[in-house]
Amino acid sequence: MSRSRGNMSIHVLFRAEEIGVSKEPNLDRLVKVFMQISEGIPARWIQMPKGILLLVMVPDNPASGAIYIYDRVGQQFSLVSFEGADDTLTVQDFDNLLGEYHLLDYVANPVLFRTSIQQPAMA
Repeated sequence: MSRSRGNMSIHVLFRAEEIGVSKEPNLDRLVKVFMQISEGIPARWIQMPKGILLLVMVPDNPASGAIYIYDRVGQQFSLVSFEGADDTLTVQDFDNLLGEYHLLDYVANPVLFRTSIQQPAMA
């Protein structure tokens, strides 16, 4: 079955220690630091025991979203990419992709992507 945005891949961006929050017990602060780096705002934030799923958008631009996963066990941030543009998502796109690509499965069990398609993303 063909998916609306083609193949999905997950690319490690950096470890939490690289932005100075490796032992951060306060997840609000951890996400705040990530938002400062990404220069975005969290339009969606789903927190689970092993991970966080974020839709990050440029303020006042409803078609600027990108999806990130924070692996709480591995303490690393990753970008979820699709074929074509992956930083032009809307909130509605995110809501649709959530179920279509089973994104919560990756957040609930980050080992699903840790053991497969890991390659560093180019910034």
